[in-house]
Amino acid sequence: MTFVLVQGAVIECVHQGKLKIMAGDPRVTVKGKGVVLGGSEAGLTFGSPTVPVPGMITPCQAATTTTPPVFQPCKTAATLPVGLTLKLTVGGKPALLATASGATVSGQGPGIWKVSDTGQNVLESL
Repeated sequence: MTFVLVQGAVIECVHQGKLKIMAGDPRVTVKGKGVVLGGSEAGLTFGSPTVPVPGMITPCQAATTTTPPVFQPCKTAATLPVGLTLKLTVGGKPALLATASGATVSGQGPGIWKVSDTGQNVLESL
């Protein structure tokens, strides 16, 4: 069993970018924070040193090799990630787990994201 992600969970990309997931589904909450469902992480941009985004903790460092560098931060792909719950669903969608990871695209090509912090340490699921 592993922890379920909730609003405020943090994901990180391969270029050291860290992003707080700002939304969760309010139909299931843990200490007032909505559970993050599979698919809701799609299309998130990590932000860059020159263009911050809401929820950005650390900017993605993906950039061109030009001088000065042009930042092209990671964006999560629209494919469903690994690390979805087997039994806990909300509206027919599985929740994301601490083991979740998925694809990203950036100016440096494809990469991956993974969970850095689940946002809670109470609710576990398969």
